Amino acid sequence: MDADDWERDSTFGGDRASLASSSTSLRSAVTRYEFEHGRRYHGYQAGKYYFPNDEKELNRIDIEHHNQRLQMNGALHLCPLEDPLEILDVGTGSGVWCIEMADLYPTAQVMGIDLSPVQPSWVPPNCRFEVDDFELDWTYGDNRFDMINHRFLIGSISDHSHFYKQAYNALKPGGWIELVEMEALLYCDDDSVPADSALRKWGQLIHEVFSKMGKPFLPIEMYKEHLLDAGFENVTFKIVKRPTCDWPKDRRIKEIGGFCALNLLEGLEGFTMAPFTRVLGWRPEEVTVFLVKVRKEILRRRIHGYMKSCVCYGQKPLHPHQPLH
Repeated sequence: MDADDWERDSTFGGDRASLASSSTSLRSAVTRYEFEHGRRYHGYQAGKYYFPNDEKELNRIDIEHHNQRLQMNGALHLCPLEDPLEILDVGTGSGVWCIEMADLYPTAQVMGIDLSPVQPSWVPPNCRFEVDDFELDWTYGDNRFDMINHRFLIGSISDHSHFYKQAYNALKPGGWIELVEMEALLYCDDDSVPADSALRKWGQLIHEVFSKMGKPFLPIEMYKEHLLDAGFENVTFKIVKRPTCDWPKDRRIKEIGGFCALNLLEGLEGFTMAPFTRVLGWRPEEVTVFLVKVRKEILRRRIHGYMKSCVCYGQKPLHPHQPLH
């Protein structure tokens, strides 16, 4: 990516209206949320997921959803899906992807699962949400879904091989799995990142935290390997560079970089506070001071950094072997 020659630092602001509102149809135990450092966290399987589920985080998820559509040239998915009947979204978050998929495929039943019942109640009739933990044994049955989708489950999966075996079994022969995942490490193709970069250190520490938790952030190239090992074929893998802000010269990539920066700025405190205080033993004040330095670097156009993301999809064979266990 070529850098724009505009040297002034980026500024972002404003809010986007969230689609998310709490569902009242689920049992009260599930909505008995936990609160820590002024943020709200899931109640079901409490403590298993280290990122918030409050309105601020749901807004961020919707921002990133818009960013993903920019990166995919407006598409909701890249796999060649045809006339689906059932679609599963794992770790659905605000539910925005499910809602738009239900509109796109009105004859399909679209289901999103998450630890938190924070999705809207006003949804298309062919869309629904359920509280579930995808790390537990799946009970959806074999050969059911035409597509399984997941995005940004980094820090949530303890056994990737088992996860993709369960997804393989749940798909119909010929069905597709598609994922969008990323690393938090900072990359740069020139020498513009300072040697003592706070943003680079932040990415390294996030990777350290989740490795210690047994839920590592994978190098993105490993997702293709996991799909192949699980038995998927026609696997397609694409690396996507996520600029730290709108420093690139190319107009389209500049816009994507702007939304990458907004996503990171909106989510940074939520991404960091619980992992650093619970696992690394930092005091909240230490986290706050450190993140001031990180935010400043995110907005500096003279730092030509990026993070690696990927889109990867694969197909269950039309004549698969027996279910994997």
